[in-house]
Amino acid sequence: MKKLISRIHQLPAAVSALLAVLAAAVLALVIEIGVFQFSFFSQNFGDYPETSLDLSAIGEWNGEALVLLPESPTVSFDDLDLPVRSVTVSTLGSSEVLSGTISVCDEASQYKTAGAGSFQVNPGGTQNTFTVRLNSHGNLSRLRITFTTEDPQGLKNPIFITSVTLNARQPFTVNKLRLLLMTGILALLFLVLRFRLYALNYDPDKKSCRLLNLGTLLLCLFICAGICYGQDPSHTFLRPYPTLEEIRSPELIVDAYMQQLDAFEKGQIELDLDVDPALDELENPYDRDERDAKEVASHWDRAYYNGKYYSYFGLSPLFMVYYPVYLLTGMLPTASLSGMLLSAFAILMIFAAIHQCIRLFSPRANLLLFLTGELAVICGGFVYLMQASSLTFYYLPSLAAAGWLAAFIALACRAYTACRTVSEASGGAASEALPASCTASSASSGASPAACPAWKRILLFVLCGLSLVMLVLSRPNAALLAAAVAIPLFLRILLDKGLTWRQRLLESACPFLIPVLIGAAGIMYYNYIRFDSVFEFGTTWQITVSDIRWNKVTLSLHHFGSMLYHYFIEPFDYKEFFPFLRFTTDRCVDFGNYLYQEYSAGLFTMPLNFGVFLLVPLLASRKAKKEICGRNFLQSLGAYHKDTLKKQIFLLLLLAILALGYMNFMVGGIHIRYVCDLSLAFSLIAFLLLLDYVHFDQTSSARILYVIVLCLLLLTIGRGVMTIFATEKNDILNNNPDFYLKIRQIFHG
Repeated sequence: MKKLISRIHQLPAAVSALLAVLAAAVLALVIEIGVFQFSFFSQNFGDYPETSLDLSAIGEWNGEALVLLPESPTVSFDDLDLPVRSVTVSTLGSSEVLSGTISVCDEASQYKTAGAGSFQVNPGGTQNTFTVRLNSHGNLSRLRITFTTEDPQGLKNPIFITSVTLNARQPFTVNKLRLLLMTGILALLFLVLRFRLYALNYDPDKKSCRLLNLGTLLLCLFICAGICYGQDPSHTFLRPYPTLEEIRSPELIVDAYMQQLDAFEKGQIELDLDVDPALDELENPYDRDERDAKEVASHWDRAYYNGKYYSYFGLSPLFMVYYPVYLLTGMLPTASLSGMLLSAFAILMIFAAIHQCIRLFSPRANLLLFLTGELAVICGGFVYLMQASSLTFYYLPSLAAAGWLAAFIALACRAYTACRTVSEASGGAASEALPASCTASSASSGASPAACPAWKRILLFVLCGLSLVMLVLSRPNAALLAAAVAIPLFLRILLDKGLTWRQRLLESACPFLIPVLIGAAGIMYYNYIRFDSVFEFGTTWQITVSDIRWNKVTLSLHHFGSMLYHYFIEPFDYKEFFPFLRFTTDRCVDFGNYLYQEYSAGLFTMPLNFGVFLLVPLLASRKAKKEICGRNFLQSLGAYHKDTLKKQIFLLLLLAILALGYMNFMVGGIHIRYVCDLSLAFSLIAFLLLLDYVHFDQTSSARILYVIVLCLLLLTIGRGVMTIFATEKNDILNNNPDFYLKIRQIFHG
C-alpha cells in the first residue's frame, strides 16, 4: 500500500487528480449499492408473500380509488394474517407534501395499534408512491395508514389511495443525486489528502490558490442556482406587468416592490391601492383587533399615513433587480429570480470582502480552512436561508443589505490599502512614531511599495460612498455596522501624516462624502414627502399585527438579556428526519407587553460563530513599539499597525452588532429576519479570527484543534444547507413537493 501511495504521489498532478475523482466515483457506487440498496438484496431472504389488499371492500371505495376525506384521513385493514416487511402505497390527489404514519397490530401487540413507520408523499406529483419498511413480530393482523400535513390548518383536500401492497418486490434503483453528492464529497476528500491542502497556506497572489478560490465561489453560486430551481416547479422567472386588480388585491398577489414600481411608473409616490374610508374613522387604525372587530378592510404590511398607502421596504431591490429586468424585458422578475440575483450579488461581495480583509490584515491563513470557511460564512450568515425564503419578499431587502454591507467592507478595506501604499511610498507611514535609530535603519530595508494612482483611489472612495447609500436603502439600521468598519479606517487616513492634505481631503474624504451626502439628501427628501419627517422610513405607520408606534428603544437589562438569548443562543428545534432542524416557534410572554415573535434561532446555532470568542485573546495581546525595531522593522511595524487596526474594527463591529440586535429586538421583536441583520458581520469576524489563530502546525495540540475547527466549519455548512428546506413558510416543500422529496430521498434511502 505504501508503494502504491508513493507511486501515485510521483504521478503528474493532473493524472493523480483524475485518479482521485475516479476512485471517489467507484467508492461512492460501492456505498450506494452495498449500503443504500442493501434492501434490494435482503428481500430475497425469508418467506414474505407479496399481497395486494382489496380496497373495494372498504366503504369509501369509489370504483377506482379509496377516498380519504380531510376530516377523516385514516384507513384500517383488519383480519390480516401474514408476515410483513414492507408496505407500498400509491396515491393520487393534490400536489402537496403529506406526511403520515403506518401503525400495526401483530402477534407481539394484538390489541393495541402501535406506530411502526412514517412516510412523506406527494399525491399530485411524480413522488406519489411510498414504501415503508416494517418488521412485523409474527403475522400482521391490522394495518392502519394515517395522513397528516405540516399546514397548521390541517388537510384541505381528499386523498385517493389506488393500491396498497404488502411485501412488494422493490426494484434496484440507484439514486443519482446521492451518488453524485457522495462522489463530489469523496473526490474533495481524496484531493485534499493527495495535495495536502491542510498543510498549505493561502496565498492570494498564487495562481493555484486563486483557482481553488474560484472553484469555491462557483460552488456557492451553484447552490444559489439550485435554490432558485427548487423554488418553482415551472421555473418561471418573468411575469407580465400586473393588472390594476392584481396591484390592489388584498391577497398580496404582487409584492411591495411591484406595487412601488407601478406607482413610480404612474408618476406618484404613494401606492395605487384602494383605501377603505372607514379606516380613518377608527379610534386607532393601527390596532389590528379594532380593525378586525369592526371589519374594516386594509392592505397588510403597508405604511398608512394621511389617507394613503406607502411601501416602507428599502428601495435597493427595486433599483438592483426590478427596474433593470423591467427595462430590459418589459416584464417583472418573479420572487425566485429576484432572490437568486440578490443572493448571487451578496455571495460575490462576501468573497470580495473576505479577500480584501485577508490582504489588509495579512493573517497566515490555512488554505483548507480558508476555502471551507468561505462557504461556511455564506451558510453561517444565513444567505441561503434568506434566498430560500425570498418567495416571502420580506427577505429581499435583507439579502440586498448583506450584499451592500459586504461591498462596503471590501471597498473600504481596498481604499484604505490604496492610501497606505501612497503613504508608505512617501515614507510617512514607515517612520511614524518610530525612534530615530529605527528610522535610520530603514534606508536599506527594501524598496517602497508602488503608490496607487489618484484616480483609482478616488473611484474606490466614490464606490464606497455609493455602497453605503445603497445599504441604507436596503436596511437603514445596518449603516451602524458599516460605521463600525469605516471609523477606524477613515480616521487613520485623515490622520496619516504620510499623506498630503490634498490626498486626505480631495482624493479621499470628498469622493466618499459627496455621494453619501447626495444620497442622504435624496433619502431624507423621499421620507419627508411621504411622512413629513426626514428620518421616518415608514415602519412607524405599518398596518400589521400591532401598533408599532409604541415600540421604543429603552434601556432595560432584562430585555438586553432576552435579546442575547433569542438572537445568539436560542437553539434549533431538532428533528429525526429531513431536514433535521426547524426554527423554534416557542413563545415568551415575559416582556411586560406584547412582543412580535415568530420563527427564530440564535447565531451560535452556526458553530463557525463560536470563533468570535477568539476576540478575547486578540484584545488581550500586547505588542510594544520598541519590539519592532530590528532588521525587518518595516514589516514588524506594518504588523503592529494591522494588529491594532484589527482590534479596533473587530471590537467596534461587535459592539455595533450588539447595539443593532438590541434595537431590532425592541422595535421589531423576535424573528429570524432580524437575526439576519447581524449574521453576516458576526460570521465574518468569527471566520477571520479562526484564520488568525488556527493552523496546521507541528504540535499535536495544534493539529487536534485544527481538525475540530474544520469539523465545526463543515457542520456550519451542513446546517446552512438544511435551513434551505426549513424556512419560515416551508417554501420549497409547499411550492415544489417533488423536488423536496427527491432531496429527502438522498438522506433516507
